[in-house]
Amino acid sequence: METTPRLSNTVRFFVNAASIATGSTTDAELIHQWLRVLRLRVGAQLLLLDGAGTQYHVVCTELTPKVARWETQTTAPAGGEPDQHITMCAALIRPERFEWLLQKSVELGVSRIIPLQCERTRTESSGSASKQARWQRIVTEAAEQSCRGVLPVLNAPMRLIDLSPPSTDQIFWLHEGQGTQPLRQIIPLDLAPVWVLSGPEGGFSPNEQQWMSSHGWHAAGLGSRILRAETAPLVAATLILAARGAFDDGAR
Repeated sequence: METTPRLSNTVRFFVNAASIATGSTTDAELIHQWLRVLRLRVGAQLLLLDGAGTQYHVVCTELTPKVARWETQTTAPAGGEPDQHITMCAALIRPERFEWLLQKSVELGVSRIIPLQCERTRTESSGSASKQARWQRIVTEAAEQSCRGVLPVLNAPMRLIDLSPPSTDQIFWLHEGQGTQPLRQIIPLDLAPVWVLSGPEGGFSPNEQQWMSSHGWHAAGLGSRILRAETAPLVAATLILAARGAFDDGAR
């Protein structure tokens, strides 16, 4: 593949693979952003990402309110991804705080996010199409801004007790009580995929704690201070990614 020039993160966009293949899109929201928000014109250079790890340096050849077309100049691996795969299972909390958590987890390098419905969840488990679409926009925009190469997966909300991770993955559930080990000390040495489970305000219920322990999942602590529900999973992800060198020379 040819070398792709480095472009500003303001002209990086995740576009579905079918549109990239045809060299055009009729996505009204995307065209509005290009034409009205960024005020791009014919000849503008863009970096399009297929969400699976390939980036396309393109030049816009047509841009109208109805359609955008481009010519591909070069293709290259997108980069921007840490070696460590993390699935963050975060309990649903107040909407504005959960959306902030989505944004920051993507910026850090989390690979998949699963909103959790727990016994102590105080907000509705909204699986509506409009809510899911809003969350997906937040994830996509955060991935573009932070120069991710692969679009993180956003699952629909699900119950904690319906989780079924592969037996080969490492599972850590965040806990403040007795019987925990500091997460920093039990991060696995290999690059097995990691799951981080974080509860709502008040933490996981005794029944949930017993259920997770019965599966052999690890109760992990983050120190003596009590962290908010939207902070704890981000701290956990940061510790794991830092142990993998993800912040040493940019994403690896």
